[in-house]
Amino acid sequence: MVKIKASKLRDVELITDTGMRLGWVYDLSFDEKTGELLVIVAEPDEDLDTSQFVTTHEGLLLIPISAVKSIGEVIIIDSSKLAVKSKLRSTGRHS
Repeated sequence: MVKIKASKLRDVELITDTGMRLGWVYDLSFDEKTGELLVIVAEPDEDLDTSQFVTTHEGLLLIPISAVKSIGEVIIIDSSKLAVKSKLRSTGRHS
């Protein structure tokens, strides 16, 4: 296993496996009880329509760590595991 320091990830570009530029690493979010890495908090690319993505109230993208395919010069995100609002909506009641 290769170890990577969190400080080295700051400002690394995030790109999906389909070539969509998502943005750049802004921060990481951990579970404070377990220490498990949960999400990458990313500053979105200026051309990205963030309306379909899960974001913070500041407009930062929340990328689940489970969607990360590889980390190198860029971080490759599995687009099928990317959290988008349409996947998270409950089926709810239909009138």
